[in-house]
Amino acid sequence: MAKSPLAVLAVVVSGLTSAAFRMIGVVYGREVGLTDQRIDLFLAAFVADGAIAQSPAGRLADKYDRRCVLIWFSVLGIASCAVTVGSAGVGPGLVPAAAALFGFATFPIYSIAAAHAHDFANSSERVELCVAILFFFAVGAIASPLVASALLEALGPTSPFVLTSAGHPMLVGFGLVRMLARPTRAERTRYVYAPRISFLIGRLPRKGREAKAPPKDGHP
Repeated sequence: MAKSPLAVLAVVVSGLTSAAFRMIGVVYGREVGLTDQRIDLFLAAFVADGAIAQSPAGRLADKYDRRCVLIWFSVLGIASCAVTVGSAGVGPGLVPAAAALFGFATFPIYSIAAAHAHDFANSSERVELCVAILFFFAVGAIASPLVASALLEALGPTSPFVLTSAGHPMLVGFGLVRMLARPTRAERTRYVYAPRISFLIGRLPRKGREAKAPPKDGHP
């Protein structure tokens, strides 16, 4: 929270989004009339496009203010919710394509938020910061199926997207507030895809983030 309140909210929203989709997605697919094969495609498209999105998201996050990038991906996430809900009314064939757009918009939010938080940390704080970010993601991921299942019973199969549509406007608004509160860092860490797994595994792709320590006593 001290390093980046925006990053905290972003990873909580990311946890709410991804967990709701994956936990309730099968139920949603059945409710809108998808076959088992199309449900598989529906969930696979969400994950596959989320992975593809990491590269363009990283380039944008390194080139522009990461808060702006985070806001625009959130806006795209809101739009993708509307497309996904609307696609079910047009025909089940469009639902996997809409899920791909949803994954593209929402998956990079975690990594962009993590990169933004690391901009305000020094080398000795990075492991603890990764743990904290993962913890806040877990808070959202644990709460998401509970809330989404209650909404599913009350509102029907579109409830996971109602939950997402409620979270992302909050993220957009708070991102704008934080942009007014302080400027971005001139010297920033390089964007690195941050898998939502153990922070020890997350250390593996860190090559290039920081310069190597100089040799001690003249020995390599």
